[in-house]
Amino acid sequence: MSSYGHRARIGYTCPPLLAEVFPYDFYRMVPEGVMLVLSTLSISERNKEEVDRSYDISMAAARAMAKAGVDLIVLGGVPINLSRGYENADRMLDDLSSELGVKVTSSAAAQDKALKALGTKKMVIARPYPAQGGYQFEEYGDRKVLGTYALDAPFGMISRLDRHGGVDLGRRATQAYPDADTIMFPSPHWPVIDAIDPLERELGVSVMSALQAIVWDALRMTGVNDRIDGFGRLLREF
Repeated sequence: MSSYGHRARIGYTCPPLLAEVFPYDFYRMVPEGVMLVLSTLSISERNKEEVDRSYDISMAAARAMAKAGVDLIVLGGVPINLSRGYENADRMLDDLSSELGVKVTSSAAAQDKALKALGTKKMVIARPYPAQGGYQFEEYGDRKVLGTYALDAPFGMISRLDRHGGVDLGRRATQAYPDADTIMFPSPHWPVIDAIDPLERELGVSVMSALQAIVWDALRMTGVNDRIDGFGRLLREF
């Protein structure tokens, strides 16, 4: 079969109102025959009001995707995923999957599974924007977060950052927290996937980006088990 999405049709509720990095890098990573079904939400400043509004929009988008016959729904945005409480996140996915009759996962769940696959014990968060909203990455799962190394780029401008800037950011993060075994790049909406392989080879640590983790989890959940080179150990080895 040669139709679009003959291997998998992956629905993604995309938090930013304007999406450019996610779809571009998604298609750089996935094998032929995998299709992205995208619905954007309402995030532009990443404040609590936008997060709350986007949660409701994402639920409506998920139901529309299920009717369209996607193979998997990925709810984007860790702050959105956890806005009803960390302890409720898995139950929400299970309930929605049962209601829709379609597999459902989230950005938060994908990243948690990716860190587990990589064997992460101590990590440093490296991001180009300062903390925003009420969600703190130090609450992420049960792994030890040694610290966060952040630059001061406005969140609404991160899609325009230099695609090679992540290498320097990762180096600085590990210099600040040399005991980290993993660098985590949050948010799948800035150009950082080209930094993953170079940093892993140079520093001997695991590197996970949110977009890489979402793609990896979505592929594996839809039965696409291709080992993909060029974007780190996660897609190459697991």
